[in-house]
Amino acid sequence: MTIKQIVSYLESVAHPSLQESYDNAGLITGNADWECSGAICCLDATEAVVNEAIEKGYNLIVAHHPVIFSGLKK
Repeated sequence: MTIKQIVSYLESVAHPSLQESYDNAGLITGNADWECSGAICCLDATEAVVNEAIEKGYNLIVAHHPVIFSGLKK
């Protein structure tokens, strides 16, 4: 399954039109066409979470509070 397919599913459950102006939703970094090698779901994308994903060989982190919360958009 590609990351694009996962993002599409998540956006079908929580449509982007529901986000607030300050939200930074969607794929923030990476390539949507990559095959997903594993995923971590978390509240905050902390350094520890990123390190865990790297250690496990996962290439997707689904976080309520992303690493880049403001400034950069997509």
